[in-house]
Amino acid sequence: MKALGYLSSISDCELSTTDTNERNILNNKLAKWISVYKKTISASTVTSIFDIGICVKPNSTLAPDAAIVLKDKKNITGASLVIGKLKDVDLVATDTWLMLTYRNDQNDIGICNNQTSATLIFVCGQNSSAATPLLNYTMSTPRCSYVFQVEVPELCPKQAKKKMSAGAIFVIILLIVSSVYLIGGLLYMKFIRGARGLELIPHRDMWMKLGHLAADGCDFCCRCNTSTPKAGYFFDDHGSDLRGDDDILAP
Repeated sequence: MKALGYLSSISDCELSTTDTNERNILNNKLAKWISVYKKTISASTVTSIFDIGICVKPNSTLAPDAAIVLKDKKNITGASLVIGKLKDVDLVATDTWLMLTYRNDQNDIGICNNQTSATLIFVCGQNSSAATPLLNYTMSTPRCSYVFQVEVPELCPKQAKKKMSAGAIFVIILLIVSSVYLIGGLLYMKFIRGARGLELIPHRDMWMKLGHLAADGCDFCCRCNTSTPKAGYFFDDHGSDLRGDDDILAP
């Protein structure tokens, strides 16, 4: 699986790398791949609620560069904590998943007392309205990390459309033509010709002759027994060959 690289700028996201070529290639792809691009989604744990902006500031915060905001469920009206900012972002993209990481270099006070970062892993799926927390936070150096999984349909492999084979199409056409011929012929023979019974079958004589010819052909091709007289017999199998007795019977 080949990684496509890092982005340097995506709309409101200011990424840490500045490769112009990679930026031009991936900047357009992100908006096409992710149905939640420039939208806000949410995630929750037992104790916390997260408002997550995909390269956009969540509506629940006044911080101008906030990307992910954490709130305590016990004090939801209290102050929120910014754990990731739009000004410090990394994006790694492959053919089947994307990984978007927000960082906040300011020390978190009250949870892990360290710098924080939040990583969004975009995978194939249909539930793009919410994120799934995979890791609440880790006491790692130099920062505390949060990990979320987001499902997006654009990353799912495209299924090849199944097409009917030429044989199937031919059989369907043959059945349709046969049905039209039979039904139309029956109606014509009944209402126009006034036929009854087996005479309702259109072209009945032709089909009967065709059946006999087919039977004769099968009999000719598949016949195993022959009528060749056996040795010692004359003309048929029931009478003895008396030609060898001519000298005895002669006067």
